[in-house]
Parts: sequence; C-alpha cells; structure tokens
Amino acid sequence: MKKPNKEMLTIFWGAWKNNKQAIFLITPHHYVKDIYSINYKQLKQQGIKHLIFDIDNTIMPVNETKVTVELEHFFEHLKKEFTICLLSNNKESRVKPVAEKLQVKGIANASKPTKTAYKKIKKEIQIKKNNTAMIGDQMLSDIVFGNKYELVTILVEPYKKKYDLKTGISRILQTILMKK
Repeated sequence: MKKPNKEMLTIFWGAWKNNKQAIFLITPHHYVKDIYSINYKQLKQQGIKHLIFDIDNTIMPVNETKVTVELEHFFEHLKKEFTICLLSNNKESRVKPVAEKLQVKGIANASKPTKTAYKKIKKEIQIKKNNTAMIGDQMLSDIVFGNKYELVTILVEPYKKKYDLKTGISRILQTILMKK
C-alpha cells in the first residue's frame, strides 16, 4: 500500500494551518465535473499543447482495467490537438495496458507531487509552465504537482466514490481540506 508521501503530508498540514504557499499548491486553476466537461478549446487558445492525465478516478474507476469505447474515442479526438501523457503513482501493470489501449505515453510509479515525477514527465514531453495542463482528481498529488511546476491545473470530481487503500488516505485528507 502506498501512503501519502512526506511532501503531501507537509502540504496538508501547511494548508490546515492557513499557510499561503500550501493553499496555493492545493488550489486548482479550474474545477470541473469530469474530463468531458473541460473546455479544451479554451485550453488550446491559451497555448496549451500538452495534457497530463492521472488515471485512477480521473479517466476511469480505480483498478478498472477495461478502457471504455467512449474514453478511447474521446482520447482519439484529443490527440488531434494535444500531446497526451498519463502520469500515475500506480504501478506499471496498471498504467501500461491503459496507455497502450489509448495509444498515449504512460508513466507509472511517478511519485507525484515530487521532483521525481517532474523529471519522468519531462523525459516524455517538452512541458513548460505555459503549455501544459495537469488533470486529476487528487489535490495533494495531481494539483500540487501541477501548481508546483507552474502548469495549468484542473481538478475533476472522482470518477467513482470507490477508493482503495492507496488513494483512500489522500482522499480523506483532501475531504478535510475541502471542508475547511
């Protein structure tokens, strides 16, 4: 089971204590219902060229292995306008089949929001602060990662309210922060 890393816990406590930097890091630029509700045309107009998606509870349910036809068609459409990469803290056996089915790059064991994740994604796509969006369902990993490296951040509601142990702890901390 993966626990929230030290950086995530530090940011959580900082936000809890109203530390401005921590609050900035957990606050997304946009908050939408799901990946289908994002205004991709507007992102393109803003100069966004690359989309980084989390997998679990962002584009599909946690631990689900079947990529829906709807998701496959949606990504086909997005790939005409953007470079897409999946960035997940989950293991290779989870990420690889999804990335292959969607025909996009995929990075497993990313360790978001650490610099390790940034180095991994930087090897795959030429991200810059004004040309990349990070899309995910977790404030303490996805949004912190994006804000830390000056990407456009988009928080989506969890695909399903079902969590496993590795995302459950982070989700509990996120719920606490959102209520505060």
